[in-house]
Amino acid sequence: MQVFWQRGYEATSLQDLLAATGLSKSSLYQTYPSKLAWFEAAFARYCRNRQQMLLELLEQSSSPLDYIRSRLLGVLDDEGLDGIPRGCMLVNVANEFSLSQPHILSLTKQATEGFSQVLSAALKRAQAMGELNAQADTEALGFYLQCVISGLRTQVKSGLPAQRIVFTVDQVMNQLR
Repeated sequence: MQVFWQRGYEATSLQDLLAATGLSKSSLYQTYPSKLAWFEAAFARYCRNRQQMLLELLEQSSSPLDYIRSRLLGVLDDEGLDGIPRGCMLVNVANEFSLSQPHILSLTKQATEGFSQVLSAALKRAQAMGELNAQADTEALGFYLQCVISGLRTQVKSGLPAQRIVFTVDQVMNQLR
């Protein structure tokens, strides 16, 4: 997963997968029949792990809006194995595959929906606690926040200074209050 996330599908070689997994070539292909199958499994794992982590962090949070702020600022902590920001794997995959692999795009749509639902759940909790206007459309705002996070990850990957990210997060949070 880490190799695909860092390098992307096209730039990841068979040698990269062998080194990352420690498997022999025959064992590698016995596990999954193709590089694309390896990639799909890695991307699905990323989505499952990320959504589970987000839900666990939400459960541990005493303030849903603080949780959202920390998720937004969390984009600053996303360095790859070589210290270079990887960006959002979801956005990376969507950009790399565009319309060339409809099955992969279906996975990106499902992942976007899943991440948006976690953010919507945080917003619903914020409404229940009086942190967010009761009239706010939590589904629309959840999708909006997912788009913001994806955009922020892309900006971090492109080298935008951290203070610009923090300023943007402040603006988003001000809109929610």
